[in-house]
Amino acid sequence: MWWGFKLELKKGMRTKKLWAVLLIMLLLYIPVIYLLKQGIGSGGEMSGEAAMAIMIQFITGMSMFFLGIVAIVMGATSVNKEIEEGTIRVVLSKKISRLSYVLGKFSGQSVVFFGAVLLAVAVALGGLAYVGVDLTGSVVSDVLLLNLVLFMVMVEFLALGYILSTFLKSSGSALGVALVLFFIIYLVIPIFVQYEMYTHAPSGISEGGLRDLKADYYTKYIFYSPTAQVEVITSYVSDYKEVKKTVDTPNGKVTYTKSIPTYNGVGHAIRTRWVNVLLLFLMSAAYLALAVARFVRMDLR
Repeated sequence: MWWGFKLELKKGMRTKKLWAVLLIMLLLYIPVIYLLKQGIGSGGEMSGEAAMAIMIQFITGMSMFFLGIVAIVMGATSVNKEIEEGTIRVVLSKKISRLSYVLGKFSGQSVVFFGAVLLAVAVALGGLAYVGVDLTGSVVSDVLLLNLVLFMVMVEFLALGYILSTFLKSSGSALGVALVLFFIIYLVIPIFVQYEMYTHAPSGISEGGLRDLKADYYTKYIFYSPTAQVEVITSYVSDYKEVKKTVDTPNGKVTYTKSIPTYNGVGHAIRTRWVNVLLLFLMSAAYLALAVARFVRMDLR
């Protein structure tokens, strides 16, 4: 396993894998840093909590799309491409077990992702400091935890890609199936689940109640989707406080209830939705276990 890990890590550092992931993450952070700079530069002040709320909303939506595609495509072409090129038979002739090979390869690619995440954390913190946000302990913690959650998304998609790579011997076919599967998991199924959620949602439900209902549906019906679980987790970064407002109308005073979000941080969201965090770990392990079970039995000719 150690040999396979070092080999894949060296390949990842020499090739464009690390730099592709890092470039995507930088392209995601740079626009939000620019928006924060424009907002603060217009004369207003922005707290670390407000800056993090904007960053989380912007980053999680875009990053899960691009990083998810990169991870599942990388996984879908990891094994079958080496079978096509014949390099895998040369590697396994060195008395390395199939189990050690595939686990080492997966671990090496995961470390490449983790290295890109750490660099992205440094860029995010540097950007926040540049725009004038006070880097308190809570801000640093939130940036780190946010990127660790994104790392878990990439690992799960990578493991899902390994399933395709071991069941489909053609890397070209696996690539096409990976893209289709990603869009089904990321877009198509959530649309149907949300439709069912809104159909069964009680009338007059508050924003907080709708968020809880969505979390229940996503946890129950899309537990296999890392993007769905992260969407649930990040939705609990802020809680909703119900406040009664009274306004004057032509027909007299009208009182209504308004939901006001209050930022609590990424750590609070992770503690509140620990089930969804656990699902990220469990499904990653399940996907990898299925891929490993297939690989140790497959014909490599």
